[in-house]
Amino acid sequence: MDRVLERADRARDGWDVDAVHDLRVALRRCRTIADALNEVNPGPGWRKLKRASRDLFRALGELRDTQVLRAKVKKLGPAGDPVRKRMLALFARNEKAFREAAEKALDDFDRKEWRKLTRKLIVKSRFFPQNSVVYQRLALTRLNEAAEMYQEARRRKSAIAWHRLRIGLKSFRYLVENFLPQRYEVWADDLKRMQDLLGEVHDLDVLRQRIRRNCGKTNAAAVKQWIERIDRERKGHLQEFLTKTSGAESPWLTWRAGFQWGHVLVATPAAERRTA
Repeated sequence: MDRVLERADRARDGWDVDAVHDLRVALRRCRTIADALNEVNPGPGWRKLKRASRDLFRALGELRDTQVLRAKVKKLGPAGDPVRKRMLALFARNEKAFREAAEKALDDFDRKEWRKLTRKLIVKSRFFPQNSVVYQRLALTRLNEAAEMYQEARRRKSAIAWHRLRIGLKSFRYLVENFLPQRYEVWADDLKRMQDLLGEVHDLDVLRQRIRRNCGKTNAAAVKQWIERIDRERKGHLQEFLTKTSGAESPWLTWRAGFQWGHVLVATPAAERRTA
């Protein structure tokens, strides 16, 4: 919670991509921790934390998504491309509006109440120690939920299903990172890479939808080329994800085994891991 205040000061000074990302991650960690702790040690303070951070978190999400999509358009399209030009102009307008909304949300963010909540919640947050069996059971539940989403995504092969899996995997990752640090130290590379791959797939899905909505009637040939380009890149990310999560060395199996009594924590073999 202290980090949120630090990151907020940095974000206000320019609202650059990294600062926005860092503040949103800090807020998401607090909100994820609050969700987990509300399950194992309920209290009104956790809901107050979620309410206090909700508007700023949402505003930052809109701004961050626009910044990411703008960067991706610059990467995928050559200068002078009509779709690139139109989408960059659109994202520039959107970014200006979302930045103003984020500035207002940050102005409305009650720092005094946030500090007060920090002092109250720190005691409740330590009711169970890190690596407690309580958190292990909760993490295993999150893992099983994510694994079900994975099977559903493979069956449906829809953008919505892959996005839900991305959210489920992120929930599992943050829970392990914050409450089971011994496991996270071993599993971090796989968790990060899998989340990054699904993030790329999601960003491309959103970009494809935006291009069809905003450029579909202007230059059909150029739009077709963009859709094909996006689909090729999306397919590559998704194939890497599926390859990584299939077979006997799948992280799904490694993580589940890590919650068995007496099991020695391991990561997937180095040869099976791919770095960004």
